[in-house]
Amino acid sequence: MDKHHDDPALAEAIARRDESRAQILRSKANAAGGSSTDRLANAFEKLADQAEKASRQSATALDLIEPAPLDPEGTERQLADSEGNFASNAEVAATGGIGIKASNTAVTSGQPAQTAEQAGEAVTSDAQKIIGDQPVGGAATSRTAETDETRAAVVIPEGWKDLSWQERRSIASKVSDTPIANGEEANTAIEAELKRRG
Repeated sequence: MDKHHDDPALAEAIARRDESRAQILRSKANAAGGSSTDRLANAFEKLADQAEKASRQSATALDLIEPAPLDPEGTERQLADSEGNFASNAEVAATGGIGIKASNTAVTSGQPAQTAEQAGEAVTSDAQKIIGDQPVGGAATSRTAETDETRAAVVIPEGWKDLSWQERRSIASKVSDTPIANGEEANTAIEAELKRRG
């Protein structure tokens, strides 16, 4: 049992194996019934009970394993941009926009970009670079004119730290004047808003 305590795929395979074994033994026990083979049927019945117990233990072990988080900070390697570069961090990975090419590349050097400001090159006159869903580079937003009352209306749940980084970013973008690129920036913005609220 303890060999698969931290491997969900292996734990699931063992649970399925134990369940299959229990079903096979149970069917043999049922097929071997009758007066002349009662002892054999009882032996299969006992083995089937043991296999079902092992199956339940394996299923319990599988339930206790926490699934691996799916890229909580947005840093998983995504597709390369038009220059063949992969995003070097979450901020660059979230950068894009209509009319923007080479979204992972610092256009001045041709090397992978380290910040959203370095990343990407506008190829149309009306292009707007964004991080996630927010403009980059000091573009005017409706957020600058919002009042404290409007921000206070944003609901921040008690367990906000347990939310995914995208959910935290969504909340943070409603209470921050600056674009939120990752989970750490979202946490900072939400904590600042909670502090402001007192």
